[in-house]
Amino acid sequence: MDEKKDNILESFFKEKDEHNFVLYVPEIIHNNWKINDNGKVLLILETNNPITKISAWLLKKKINKDIEFDELSTSAWLSIDGERCIFEIARLQKAKTDDSFKDALIRLIRFMHYIQNRGWIKYKKVKSKEDVDISKV
Repeated sequence: MDEKKDNILESFFKEKDEHNFVLYVPEIIHNNWKINDNGKVLLILETNNPITKISAWLLKKKINKDIEFDELSTSAWLSIDGERCIFEIARLQKAKTDDSFKDALIRLIRFMHYIQNRGWIKYKKVKSKEDVDISKV
């Protein structure tokens, strides 16, 4: 167990700060979201494509492109505060699951890439390694 922890920390210290993705600090830029009755984050997405709007009107169907996150995604989304880096958010995620830190980090990185590619978050800054407490991994 300690060997796995050492490997994660070793790779953490190997990278330069600006190239170390786990030190990036995400910030939510998609402001049209809410917490629904189930306690999960619901992203409300607008449809701007006129063809989609016309076809929905012709078929008398509502355009539903809202996305409801699951529990882990909701937890990760609510942990994004513009101050915590991905490493710190992964530590919070690990505390909510029985997974290893490495599994929590890999899952979170995939989620962050997905929501960043969709334009829902941006990266505000990069923390230095000295600003991150790695003793609680």
